[in-house]
Amino acid sequence: MAEKTPVFNTPGVVLRTTDVGDRDRMLTVLTPEYGKLSVFARGVRKITSGSLPAAQLFAYADFTLRRGSQHCYLNEAAIRETFLGISGTIEGAALASYLCEAADELSVPDVASPELAQLVLNTLWTVSAGKRPRHIVKGAFEMRVAAIAGYQPDVAGCCVCGNEDCGARGMLDIMNGRLLCEHCYNDLYKEQVSQYIPADTPLTDEYGQTVLFRRVTPGVLRALRYILYTDPKRQFSFTVDGEDAVLFADACETYLLHHIGHGYKTLSFYKSVEGL
Repeated sequence: MAEKTPVFNTPGVVLRTTDVGDRDRMLTVLTPEYGKLSVFARGVRKITSGSLPAAQLFAYADFTLRRGSQHCYLNEAAIRETFLGISGTIEGAALASYLCEAADELSVPDVASPELAQLVLNTLWTVSAGKRPRHIVKGAFEMRVAAIAGYQPDVAGCCVCGNEDCGARGMLDIMNGRLLCEHCYNDLYKEQVSQYIPADTPLTDEYGQTVLFRRVTPGVLRALRYILYTDPKRQFSFTVDGEDAVLFADACETYLLHHIGHGYKTLSFYKSVEGL
């Protein structure tokens, strides 16, 4: 935890805004050193406020803050990046809203969050640039943020035999964060998978516990390994297409939402505007 001083400076990205009265705004700001901060920005909505650009959703800025008993107060802010490209499409804005809501929930006040802050910035920049498919950005963020939050799955190899090659129908155990190769999955669940089982149908593991699987093809497995093990600065530099893209998106979303324990209205809205 960073040392607490009455007035301090920090870079941060705005994850959420709530208007208060006619001129004020409450901000949720994610910072590398201080984690998530609640910031009361008095008078920031006045047209003459020099800090107004930094008090917008998705804004990345240098903040000068004063600590209070319940939250921080904004002294001033200098904008670094507004990510204007995000608002260029309703789909981009909807996706960024969902990802920021997830980051808001998974961040902790007064706990340093450099990796999460960097992931959010990289993601917003990528969405704003519009050069990567949104399903790539969304899935990569979901799996990486799950890992940062402590839910990283072990996708190095099959949890039973250790084989790195899991075949065309490898399976990701969503609930336990483990990988099964095609052979071991069929061996353990042969009675339950004697006929095709829909993807959303839970099975029962060797201990009688309910488990939920998502199919992992070689292409999907390469993507998951890249997301979890690569340099964070190259988080989105991979491709996954066709059926693999559908399986990838479903696996990443299902994995994150299962471990969080609920869905998001912003996700539902994003899916509606994307026609998913």
